[in-house]
Amino acid sequence: MNELLRHKMMSQGYSLTSIDLFSGPGGLATGFKWAGILPLIAVEWTNTTAETYSVNHNSEVLELSEYLLPEGVNSSYLDSFCRPSDRSLLIHGDVNLVTITIVRRILNERFGIDSETETIDIVSGGAPCESFSLAGPRKSGDSRDDLFSNISRIARGVKSKAILFENVKGLFSKKGPNGKKGSIFEYICDTFDDKEQPVSYRLVSRNPNEVLLRACDYGVPQLRERLFLVSIRRDLNLPPFTYPTPQYGPNRHFPFVTVADAILDLPAVESGEEITHYSLVNSYSSENQEHYIKLMRGFPLEDMLSATPSYRENEFQRETSLSFHKGPGHLQRKLELLALIPPKGSMRSAFEQLAAQGALDQYRHLFPNTIYGSRNRRLIEDQPSYTITSHCLDEMIHPFLNRAITPREAARLQSFPDWYYFAGPYVEFHGSKDEDKYEQIGDAIPPLLAYALGKQFIQCLT
Repeated sequence: MNELLRHKMMSQGYSLTSIDLFSGPGGLATGFKWAGILPLIAVEWTNTTAETYSVNHNSEVLELSEYLLPEGVNSSYLDSFCRPSDRSLLIHGDVNLVTITIVRRILNERFGIDSETETIDIVSGGAPCESFSLAGPRKSGDSRDDLFSNISRIARGVKSKAILFENVKGLFSKKGPNGKKGSIFEYICDTFDDKEQPVSYRLVSRNPNEVLLRACDYGVPQLRERLFLVSIRRDLNLPPFTYPTPQYGPNRHFPFVTVADAILDLPAVESGEEITHYSLVNSYSSENQEHYIKLMRGFPLEDMLSATPSYRENEFQRETSLSFHKGPGHLQRKLELLALIPPKGSMRSAFEQLAAQGALDQYRHLFPNTIYGSRNRRLIEDQPSYTITSHCLDEMIHPFLNRAITPREAARLQSFPDWYYFAGPYVEFHGSKDEDKYEQIGDAIPPLLAYALGKQFIQCLT
């Protein structure tokens, strides 16, 4: 490790290092940094998501397309990133094209880490989940099913101490080419628990009851379930890794953080309206709300590293500045539909209630032909929110205002603090390489859930 990086880690309290594959907008990186884990290299394919990551984590950006040219590699371009530095490096491009040679050279020449004598602590990644999600077509043999293998490939190539893999609950039941339910999950587990490789890892657990974590159990105001597989290098004499113990919920240390705790301090904006500042909070309804809002507004908590990166601290006025709190500009027909949805209700419940009352004909023109149960549901104030997904703009509406949630409200429900910047348009069609703000937020790992996992890696690896 070079002196620049060593000084940064010691002065800022970092204990471990990581490589962040399929990095998304940086939810995992934020939580890991709060826990004391510094990502040195990130890899992200999507244009706007890469910009979001680089801005929030002060990363230099290596454009893979400028290094891998049709006529051959541009060695001088890579050379410019291989000088001693303590700034993280985001590789913008296809992870399949990121070779071990590139990664080792960056680690060695940029950060002073030689994989033969010193190693990265964790290689992490949440490969795209569309082919695993219960909401998708889940076709067997989807080419995206094997993207996760890049996590194993790079971990073994740099001899990292540990691997972290994240994905959706639907992975448990995804069929493989043999048609057997759950065979993709077993294949992935076997990849991360392979004794035959020169660099061999032991999977901590493949028990669904252990590896499936619910975000609301760790202080995130959201009923989000995601599976996390952890592997530790077999040749290391380390304490066992244990999954984090749930801290929030009935009969635990704290009650769940609710929708009201998370977002109702934000100014009430109507459809199409934007507010760029908020007032100080003079009183809180609970300790949960005080704890959460202070974290969201950029004040570090006692048990984590500074919540606001020092390079942004001067430009962010924690007491007043607010970004991306803009109510979606709905059409009049949509506004009339949302007005029919009562507190704690949904588009489906409103449709059924009108039908039961014999009043549906008057309002039928406002409803789509197909009534999806997950669309246009009001958030419930005294509960954690539904799962924030990349489609959250169409799925969630404010607890009492007649509009969908703002990007800032979505970010709050994911536990992204208010200083977090999201690049790109507010709304873009799905499948574009320029992901919009909602899609980035919905696809991310909640930082507070990543923080809970990060603390467990600190206990195991240090």
